[in-house]
Amino acid sequence: MSGSNVKEAINVCNNVVGLYRDLLNSYVSDFYIENHWNLKVSNSWKNFLEELTFVQVSELLNYDSQSLTYVAPLTLLCLQTILRKFSIQRKQVNVPEVFKIDDQLMKLLWKNVKLKKRHEIELMSRICYQAALKTNCFNIVDVGSGLGHLSRLLAFKYGFNVCTFEANSVLVNLALELDNKIAKSLISKHIKYINVVKPLHSSRRIEETLSSEDFLFAVKKAFANNQNNFQFGIVGLHPCGNLGSTLLRLYSESSGAKFINIVSCCYMKLSLDPGSHCGFPLSAFCKQTDYQLDYLSCETACHAIENYVDKIKITGYQHLKIHSFRAALECLLAKNNLRHSAVGNVKYETGLSFREYCRKATKKYDLTFCPSDLEMYENLVDATWVQVVKFYSLRLLLAPLVESIILYDRLFYLKETQSHCDIMPVFDSHISPRNHVLSARKIARPIHK
Repeated sequence: MSGSNVKEAINVCNNVVGLYRDLLNSYVSDFYIENHWNLKVSNSWKNFLEELTFVQVSELLNYDSQSLTYVAPLTLLCLQTILRKFSIQRKQVNVPEVFKIDDQLMKLLWKNVKLKKRHEIELMSRICYQAALKTNCFNIVDVGSGLGHLSRLLAFKYGFNVCTFEANSVLVNLALELDNKIAKSLISKHIKYINVVKPLHSSRRIEETLSSEDFLFAVKKAFANNQNNFQFGIVGLHPCGNLGSTLLRLYSESSGAKFINIVSCCYMKLSLDPGSHCGFPLSAFCKQTDYQLDYLSCETACHAIENYVDKIKITGYQHLKIHSFRAALECLLAKNNLRHSAVGNVKYETGLSFREYCRKATKKYDLTFCPSDLEMYENLVDATWVQVVKFYSLRLLLAPLVESIILYDRLFYLKETQSHCDIMPVFDSHISPRNHVLSARKIARPIHK
């Protein structure tokens, strides 16, 4: 996508988010307290939504749905068109396998790794290998490496020299144990592998205030390399909140950093106040245009829209009643001066009553609710829970616009720092809802004689 097209896309996304900011910035738990259905949904949309079946709600949220079985208000049809044209596409792209490796090695590396994590690290490693070939750089820093599953795949399958930075020292020690265990198995079982050098693990938190000089020093120390022109790539698989923005800044400011691949998450943890270490906006373009997002908008952008569509399609929609239970409970909490207090997560089970839900959700509080209140709100839930689900669905419909604004801002930032960059839906969004890899590599500058 060209710079002008990106500007058009982010401007449109921002304008639409501005139009529906009040809807986006509404807690579903406040549905009854603040009368969301009557005050935050237009009459034309309400009349339309009240007639929709759950299958049609899933069509509304599904960007790929072509044969619609409903006639929507013109404003809603325009919104769907904008979503399809200007938000970043979520349909998974194909990332071909570069080469096959010994099945025994993969079996060893995948041991005790969940399927979601396997999916993510296999595809992310392919993207990193492509970047390494283009930059001729096979040193890589894995930030937020956890148990080191991605690092081991990069090292043993693709031949990278890997160092990791992980804030949790317990995970670092476990990663070291796994490295040693797997390395011994490779030798004892005569399994073929690329790299004899195990990942180098460091217990370190990458702070927002970290300078590029200190970052480079830490990288060189981890690799035990003092070369002036030492080069490396950066990878971050779901760096949380401001860590994603920090990694992009360190990449852009570090001459030794040749490429970066990150998949962001937890947008609601971004710092949204303008400042030197702001999580959003990051780019000069968005700062100059005074783009602003809110906590609730960013929180909505973290939801799993495809998974929710799948849930809606399930026969028997009673499990969606849990949204209404939570909103009704909020009314009871407000009566006890506990509005917006954290409650326990309760999984919906067939036959779960509102009374039982309240008991389970408020275990940590010493609360006794009035029986007449419980009965009144249970009746309210029975009469209106479908409205709550449809209100939640409206907010979810807008979520990709918010995520697109955040990712377009990061794309602008990388373009401003003279990088080849792209945003690719690398993961299957049904498996990994935050499925976009933001990939960049430095543009080689001509040598002047």
